[in-house]
Amino acid sequence: MEYLIIGSIILILIFLVSHQLSKQKRKRRIEEIRSSWGRPKSESFHFVSIRKYADSVNAQFHRLTDQTLEDIDFNQLFVFIDRTTSRVGQQFLYKKLIEPTNSTKDSSEELTNAFIKNADLRETMQLELYKLNENDAYYISTLLQDRFLIEEPTWLKLLTLDIAIVVSLLALAVKFPVLLVFLIFTTTLNMFVHYWNKSNMFQFTRSIPQLNLLIQVASELLKKGDLLHDVSVKESISKLRSFQRKASLIKFDVQRGFQDELSQIGNYFLDIVKAFFLIEIIVFFKVMKELRDKQSSIITLFNYVGTIDTAIAVASLRAGKLKTCQPAFVPVKKELVVKNIYHPLIENCVKNNLSINNRSILITGSNMSGKSTFLRTLMINSILAQTIYTCFADEYISPLVKQFSSIRIDDNLFEGKSYYFQEVNVMASLLAEIKSPHQNLFVLDEVFKGTNTIERIASAKAILSYLNSNNNIVIVSTHDIELAGMLTSEYDLYHFTETIENNKLHFDHTIKSGQVRTRNAIKILELSNYPIDIINEARQISATLTTAKQ
Repeated sequence: MEYLIIGSIILILIFLVSHQLSKQKRKRRIEEIRSSWGRPKSESFHFVSIRKYADSVNAQFHRLTDQTLEDIDFNQLFVFIDRTTSRVGQQFLYKKLIEPTNSTKDSSEELTNAFIKNADLRETMQLELYKLNENDAYYISTLLQDRFLIEEPTWLKLLTLDIAIVVSLLALAVKFPVLLVFLIFTTTLNMFVHYWNKSNMFQFTRSIPQLNLLIQVASELLKKGDLLHDVSVKESISKLRSFQRKASLIKFDVQRGFQDELSQIGNYFLDIVKAFFLIEIIVFFKVMKELRDKQSSIITLFNYVGTIDTAIAVASLRAGKLKTCQPAFVPVKKELVVKNIYHPLIENCVKNNLSINNRSILITGSNMSGKSTFLRTLMINSILAQTIYTCFADEYISPLVKQFSSIRIDDNLFEGKSYYFQEVNVMASLLAEIKSPHQNLFVLDEVFKGTNTIERIASAKAILSYLNSNNNIVIVSTHDIELAGMLTSEYDLYHFTETIENNKLHFDHTIKSGQVRTRNAIKILELSNYPIDIINEARQISATLTTAKQ
């Protein structure tokens, strides 16, 4: 009796300690959630893993090209935008940001507003989402790629006969012990097949346990109110129950932490039984078939959890210190209106206004005056407008477009391609989009910098006129003043400029209408203390060339 009382007291103490530790852990998590609200993350980003989901599921309307992602420093932008809690949400947000939509309304805007207004609801969601914060959750998306799902071997059907033989030998061996000799042979073969299959299973030690967790999290989120209810999610969970039952017969997860000897003996015994009757290998390939047949259900759950996490992330972004607005979309026409637009990654960035109406624009200006930054600012906000419906501006009005850019092009020496040849390839890909039925936004920084002046200007004029056809919007910067005169009937002119004070260049980084009248390349050489002979000769040649053109 005394032992029973002592045992009961120990169990009660263990329960109380466990409960207290759980409460403390939850409290710490809530504190972390609240302290990170409205702020970027301070963790490392594994982009190879983050983009797995985007690489697994096709885009619906448009996917940004690698060139555009490079032009806008997309990875740095994502680090700033990402406020998700789970790895599933992070992968979903990444895919969302590189795939602008053609919808004028954000289907998750109601969720975002609810999370802004209701902190308790938001924090409850985040506590649930945190269960999918392990890096292993990145691997759920690999289950959506058939190449990762192992095909059933042709000889698998023979295992049914093998099991029948084993069972028969076991039954008959009671009366005919000599049959145990044949049973040893069959059992050895089964052991070999069982442990051969372990290498197949090892590939799924990260993904399948996390898929089970995704199903559990989605089930819990469905219970959090009418706003989060989704019939298709409920149906998908129901369809995946058979997968869960089969997967429960297999130990996919790698054992972590301490195991007592009794537990280890139990696991070894269970493994021998599974090997003896080939349970694991048969169930494993049934699980593979389930995954292959029910990928659409997995995508439904992934998108459901990802949408909720992304809505919280957008709410956090809007709650930050930077001014944001929601975009307004207009029907197809050559129109773009922005007020106090700025680059979110540049501290104290100068804000600019621009109004495009029926004509594209050509921007001239001095070196370092802000042309390239302005181009990136427009492209980034256009993308954010059609992905998370949030812009860094006071006002953003635009039609729905497909975004393409050519701002930063590098030599690819390892492939033996010159700078000019790289430019030709990039520009050819943009020209191919003219045949698309969708309206396009083309943002270009200098056309064909890698070739001679005469052919560059001639080619640039022809290309810019071609890109400007239909309702496409072209925003291009150039140092070639000659283009301004050639394109006056198609393009409005804008410029950036500078002033010189106390023998120093000062830039206001503000876009202005009209054509630039100043140049600063030689002045920069002078301010950099180049020899006076070089400065004088350069100015003389510049004056001569300018007079000759006039």
